Amino acid sequence: MNALLLAAGGFFMFTVMDISIKWLLQSYSLVQVTFFNCFFGLVGLLIWIYPNLSTLKTTRPKVHFSRAAVILIVDLLAFYSYGEVALAEAYTLILTMPLFTAVFAIIMGYEKLNITRMAVSFTGFIGILLVLKPGYQTFNIALLAALGSAIIEALGFLMVTHYKEKETPQAFAFYGLCLLTAATGAATIFNFTPMTTLDVLYSIGGGFCYAAASAMVVSAFHSGRPSAISSIQYSQLVWGLILAYLIWNELPSTLAMIGGIIISLAGLYLIRLKAD
Repeated sequence: MNALLLAAGGFFMFTVMDISIKWLLQSYSLVQVTFFNCFFGLVGLLIWIYPNLSTLKTTRPKVHFSRAAVILIVDLLAFYSYGEVALAEAYTLILTMPLFTAVFAIIMGYEKLNITRMAVSFTGFIGILLVLKPGYQTFNIALLAALGSAIIEALGFLMVTHYKEKETPQAFAFYGLCLLTAATGAATIFNFTPMTTLDVLYSIGGGFCYAAASAMVVSAFHSGRPSAISSIQYSQLVWGLILAYLIWNELPSTLAMIGGIIISLAGLYLIRLKAD
């Protein structure tokens, strides 16, 4: 129960971080918002890691650099979609990551071909089509960005899975965030917009929410069943829908909601199959 509560709190914190990003994107560039979120997230992460710095030891800097490059693309695509479409619609597509992970795991030889898992994955892809609504109205590239984020994140997840016995979660989180902060910071120097005190506070809050969410979710995975913890991530759809409606009076389309239900059910069923 404690692990589930930690996971629920962690994924809620991730949603609050995303809300802060969506808010800041109304006034500042994508790169600047990403930099300050990563910077303050890194500060918060150091507070979590500090009592046990030995967890940062690594002999595979190239692995961390490669994963950081993946995370940079994932975050930029996801954050861009937050600023352009309803948060719940972006979440719906970003949470297709388990579907792509299942397919890529088979293609890359990490898992054996399983007809049931493939059928469930393709059912989830039907939900994706409903959210994207091809041919139904003017295509929104931000939805494609959210989907691209999920696809690339699935590859990054498999990378972590491959090295999970050799590298600590803290090392993956810390080095990835260090390189993200450096990359986006360098770009922000050339395109910086002065921020109000209130917006700086929003950015600090978002960054610390990121650090707290990472600590809570990692702790939950260490003490609870991975399948149960993973399923809690879909609570972000609910939180995103509620918070975005309260702040921006924002609601996803009917087709997107139906697609989101299909994707969520398919993802949850995949998690259950993996647990069994």
